[in-house]
Amino acid sequence: MMLDYKGIEALYTVIETQNFELAAKKLLITQSAISQRIKGLESYYGEPILIRTLPYCATPLGTKLISLFKKIALLEDDFKREVGASTKKPQISIALNRDSLETWFLNLMEQDEIFKKIALEIVSDDQELTLNYLKSGRVSACISTSAKEIQSGKAHFLGYMEYALVATPSFIQVHFANREPKIALQSAPAIQFDINDHLHKRYLEMFFGIKESETPFHIVPSVDGFKKFALLGYGYALIPIIDIKKELQHKQLIEIFPDQRWKMPLYWHHWDVQSSIYRNLNSAIIDYAKTQLLS
Repeated sequence: MMLDYKGIEALYTVIETQNFELAAKKLLITQSAISQRIKGLESYYGEPILIRTLPYCATPLGTKLISLFKKIALLEDDFKREVGASTKKPQISIALNRDSLETWFLNLMEQDEIFKKIALEIVSDDQELTLNYLKSGRVSACISTSAKEIQSGKAHFLGYMEYALVATPSFIQVHFANREPKIALQSAPAIQFDINDHLHKRYLEMFFGIKESETPFHIVPSVDGFKKFALLGYGYALIPIIDIKKELQHKQLIEIFPDQRWKMPLYWHHWDVQSSIYRNLNSAIIDYAKTQLLS
């Protein structure tokens, strides 16, 4: 049996939209046809490919089928362009951590022509969760803190994103001046990105041995808002150096512990697929990131 593209496409679209009706509308077929295509695959392989409880997700077999389907789709797009059968831009999905997305990656998009040749979808999440998107076939490449290559994939070290613990001069004067660091760190209000952001806690544990801190947190799920909260004096925060060079230079923000910066390694993961435009996109991201991150 040839690979059932329509069945796998139905599976992927259900997972992407989290809704059978929306998936049917997107593929311009009936909801019943969506179900039948997925059931057809399950009958052929003799096991489930979709877990039918919300949130919908693929089984291990379903995940493998989606990954294979997306790899073949990249090669198919290449072939169609080569023979002049398509002028449609290939859609490529990638997963980025938010700090990379809103700092160096946006600068790359302004400079490199490769982004004009594709329809790009960006999934943004914590750098320790992004690799799961690639493993599941949700995206075709990602940034991660993991150096381990996935099956049929490649991993490239990009460099370190360096973070500094900062606050306004007045905030430091009120909360940190003449106070023992451990006490100050646990009593002063801090800023956290979201519930998946564990970087702050890891920093406190590594440099100060604070394991179970009851530090009061502001939750600010926006890179720009995160920095503004710190600039307005609402709390102290762990922020990438690349994002606050001007603020540090003008002393709007001050490093609380200049000798204790957090260096987070970042790796670019992608499939080992010989699609020219996919390969060029990966090369552009890898090469540019290495110029922006700490080596």
